[in-house]
Amino acid sequence: MATTRENLKGYFNTDDRPTESQFFELIDSSVHLDEDKATTELTQGGADNTKYVTPLTAKISVQTFAPVKTVNGINPDSNGNVVVANVSGTASTITGAIAKTQVTGLVTDLNNKQDLLVSGSNIKTVNGISILGSGNVGFTNFIAAPSSSFNLQDSTVEQNAFPSGCDEIILSSNKTYLFKGKYMITAGTVSHLTSMGWLTSGGLNITSMEYVANSFLGSASNETTATQYSTQISSTAFKKVIVSTSSSAALTVEFEGVIRCTTGGKLVPQISFSVAPGGTNIMKLGSYIQLTEIGDNSVQAVGAVS
Repeated sequence: MATTRENLKGYFNTDDRPTESQFFELIDSSVHLDEDKATTELTQGGADNTKYVTPLTAKISVQTFAPVKTVNGINPDSNGNVVVANVSGTASTITGAIAKTQVTGLVTDLNNKQDLLVSGSNIKTVNGISILGSGNVGFTNFIAAPSSSFNLQDSTVEQNAFPSGCDEIILSSNKTYLFKGKYMITAGTVSHLTSMGWLTSGGLNITSMEYVANSFLGSASNETTATQYSTQISSTAFKKVIVSTSSSAALTVEFEGVIRCTTGGKLVPQISFSVAPGGTNIMKLGSYIQLTEIGDNSVQAVGAVS
């Protein structure tokens, strides 16, 4: 059988009389529309190399072995690209590389991004304290102000100046505090000395406590003060006398100063009488104490001070 067109043409030169077998050979050398079309099964089998494949059969085979994938339910366009918007969720792994120019709007977004934040450089601090990290920003402010008058004991014991719930102040380690307060006391009729002091516990180590207490004696509330005392106190020791022997019914004590501590713990404001005053003794409503942290144990200035 001829296998080339040139051989077949040689059978049909001028004055040639092709034989029956030559006509058979010509016909068998041509592709027949029906007989030589490959079926889907034959195409996908991939063993036959003599049949022709139609576009439909090729499409079916490609879709079978390489089906069109979607991205989050979105089909590729005619160019094979997929535009995905409003993607949610996360990818556990990403392989390959994507140029930033391939992501719509990414270059503009990167150019407009916020600068790297650096504490103390383009992140402001609060009085030198960084705002980075956990917890509250700023200095701690403690205020104890009982919501009602508090009965004091008619005795000489060293007793808490405020009721439970606002009588213990927890100080932090390596801190300096400004403190101030006011005691408004009604005591009995027996002459006595009045002293103020501080109970420390929980490991609190105060390295210095300097303050001034100004005391005002009167015969009763809502009356002009009769006698005044001023005492400079250096330490947390108890029984720092702030008022000399007196039987005055009304006593007001105003105090303020600085506390420095190396380790934190509990600070409890206390008061005592040299003898039992007699009668009813009260720390009146309006009394308070306030401590404000200003820095570490060695701080000397806060703010624009030099």
